[in-house]
Amino acid sequence: MSHSQSRWGIFAGGGTTWYYGDMNDRLLTHQKLFSHYWKAGILYKASQHFYITGSYASAKVVGADSLAIQDFNLRRNLHFRNEMWHTSLQVEYRILGYKNGETRKVTPYLVGGVSYFHHNPIAILNGNEIELRPLGTEGQNIEGGGYESPYKDYSFSFPYGIGVEFKLTNSLALRLEIVNHFTLTDHFDDLSNSYADSTELAGTPLGALAIQMASNLATGYPRKGFGRGNPKDNDTYAFAGLSLLYSPFNDKESGKGRNKSSGNRSGKRKKKKASCPAFD
Repeated sequence: MSHSQSRWGIFAGGGTTWYYGDMNDRLLTHQKLFSHYWKAGILYKASQHFYITGSYASAKVVGADSLAIQDFNLRRNLHFRNEMWHTSLQVEYRILGYKNGETRKVTPYLVGGVSYFHHNPIAILNGNEIELRPLGTEGQNIEGGGYESPYKDYSFSFPYGIGVEFKLTNSLALRLEIVNHFTLTDHFDDLSNSYADSTELAGTPLGALAIQMASNLATGYPRKGFGRGNPKDNDTYAFAGLSLLYSPFNDKESGKGRNKSSGNRSGKRKKKKASCPAFD
């Protein structure tokens, strides 16, 4: 009886995170803005060149104006921490196919897909954690003021990146990935548009705290409409890390089993061209 390698696999791993947005204006992210994530998921081998993965990840992402390059951002002096989770469906294109019916020792691949994530930006005031979204720091809670509506604590992102898979054994592989996530929100860091009117903001249920968290400018709270962030560019977050993939059964034994079985049926049959047992 022949056996074939399973099309399914499971993986788990983790690594570092960073983000690009209003509180990170550096092309090369400062080392203090790197944080961490972990993830786990399942993998389906649709073909030699295309794999499909579904995963869950939990991550911490941070930003701080104190590490900015631009002068205004330094003077603005805001910060945030976002502890988030996301579920992701991704397609991998494996640039190199199988070799002699087996996975290669080293396989580079491209990644693309869609993710659904939940986020909750937080800042620290006098040692206390303050959730920023309920405050409406840019006037979201002001009625009739012409401001944006409160933003959602969930959104979608579109991951894209590169990876390399290193075959350790016939059932285990080590995977290195760098994946950026382009989000559909500019409020990942609670910072997007302009300053609200201070009097109107003070009149909201959490107005006094909202004013404190909206501005740290030494010159005082700015006039209404003064630019606070850049609403033209949505925020992105990135993951870079390692994961271990386990896929039961192995290529080599699968290939031997199939060849032996075929040989027992008839010695007169023509020898077939070697193919990947996992996709027969």
